Amino acid sequence: MIHLEFPGFSGTPEALREALRRGRLSPRGLPVLLIVEQALAQVPEDLRAKSELLPLLAELLVLKLSPEKALTPKEEGEEAPLVQVLLDLSETVAFLEARLKRRARLLPVSPPPLPKPSLRLSPRALAEAARGFRKAVLHLPPEAFGLREAWERIRAFLKGRVAFHALPLATWSEKAVGFAALLEASRLGRVRLYQEAPFAPLYVEPGEGLEGELERTA
Repeated sequence: MIHLEFPGFSGTPEALREALRRGRLSPRGLPVLLIVEQALAQVPEDLRAKSELLPLLAELLVLKLSPEKALTPKEEGEEAPLVQVLLDLSETVAFLEARLKRRARLLPVSPPPLPKPSLRLSPRALAEAARGFRKAVLHLPPEAFGLREAWERIRAFLKGRVAFHALPLATWSEKAVGFAALLEASRLGRVRLYQEAPFAPLYVEPGEGLEGELERTA
């Protein structure tokens, strides 16, 4: 807490504000230079570089160089700039000191242990581990839904102009294969594709030779 003392007054910035409001002190009689030096001297050394305090300290120094500005409120009823800065400074110093005290009571915690290095396997062990995986991959069933199957499904569904999202393609993989089949069918003239604008719905219409197969890609 900041304490100020000069002829005719001794107390905190809050007490100074009260004395000025009640007329016990005249603003013109305040020793601005002495008050600023006392306030700056009472800011703890470990707080002077804190970002929260820097604007207030800078403003105090400016008021120290301009005593007439320090005592002239911008508007009627406002605090004198010097008094307001002293109040803000006293409050901020008290807040920061309390925060430092709370942090001082915290017990330091050691950092978590570093993860152990991953297990290194010999090439032979890796080959043994991969054998079961290789067998599983080789025994996967063959792809059951390719371009031929997608085209057969789409061709049977097309009775006129149809939106792509309405085609009988359930999963994302089926939609991807179905779209590839439509591109090939469009190239061969089996269907016509329409889209009114970028990102607009895609429509499909039967073309000539709809009943034909996708011989070149199936």
